Amino acid sequence: MISLIISIVALAGVLGLAAWLAVSGAFFGPGQGPLTGQLQGLSSGSSVRGADLETELTAMIRDDGGEVTDMRCPDTPSVGQGVVTVCHGSISGDPWAVIVFFEDSAGRFTLQPV
Repeated sequence: MISLIISIVALAGVLGLAAWLAVSGAFFGPGQGPLTGQLQGLSSGSSVRGADLETELTAMIRDDGGEVTDMRCPDTPSVGQGVVTVCHGSISGDPWAVIVFFEDSAGRFTLQPV
């Protein structure tokens, strides 16, 4: 009988913790999942200056709720489907690598902080 009561109390604690995490946004808060964007003014096979990509990524991450400092991206010689570049910076006080997956030569990309 005592083990049944302890089990019920433990289950109630786990369910309460799960409810708190869901309500607080711990599972679905800012920064969860990839972000998408597009660099403007690119033509087929265009190159992207690292400074331009840094500006775009900083704005996207800030719009998503992160505080960005010291974002650095390399120049990308040619943008097209499957081209990947990695930027580094500090997001909300922690060092991050940000992977940019270009989707096409028009500058559409998916951003994934890791």
